[in-house]
Amino acid sequence: MTISNNIPLTREAVRELDIDIVPGVRQRLIEELDRRGIHPGQREHFLSQITGRALQTVARWIDEEKPGLPDLKSLAIVCLQFDMDANWILGLTSNRLPFPKQQLSPRVQEQVYGHEEPSFDWIGNMLGQTASFSGPNQVAVMKGDDMAPLIHDGAPFFFDATVNEVEVNGIYVLDYQGRRLVRHIEIIVGEGLLLRCENQRYNSTLVKLSKAMLTLTILGRVKAAININRF
Repeated sequence: MTISNNIPLTREAVRELDIDIVPGVRQRLIEELDRRGIHPGQREHFLSQITGRALQTVARWIDEEKPGLPDLKSLAIVCLQFDMDANWILGLTSNRLPFPKQQLSPRVQEQVYGHEEPSFDWIGNMLGQTASFSGPNQVAVMKGDDMAPLIHDGAPFFFDATVNEVEVNGIYVLDYQGRRLVRHIEIIVGEGLLLRCENQRYNSTLVKLSKAMLTLTILGRVKAAININRF
């Protein structure tokens, strides 16, 4: 049975879905406590203090033999207090990201921060935007101003290393005549591949189809870059 309305899983698939909730939530809670240097003997007391829950309640969350799960409100409080995204503690995402403070509802924001605006977590914001580039994507550093101002010299960039052929125009990482380069690659039908720099100070290179296989190796397609503009 196919379900519409952009629902990705069928009823049968949901039954087989494996999400590391138990004991995953317990393990990730302990990771958070360890990050803050909380002694194992003080874990329950600390959790009780920051959530307002009874010692017996929080003890179940980190019980070694039969860990229980926090109720939804307690989980929300834990995420706020530990400054962590709920998707990670639930085992839905592999990367721990900070809590998105700037997206708090007005009601919750007023209760947590009063009339003050929460400080902008620019590192968390950047991590949130780049988290989707994990997996097959790799990170490299741009060397030279060939692709400036699109990709600055020294800027980290992400590329999909599973792409080893040029099927569409785009920006690619490649080895050409013994040099590792980042270039726009445009397919010139009947002629070859045009390697073009973003920086117009540098000339483009047309690699003939007959020579492309021998002189050019595609290492991946560039997906994003992080530039810092200094003024």
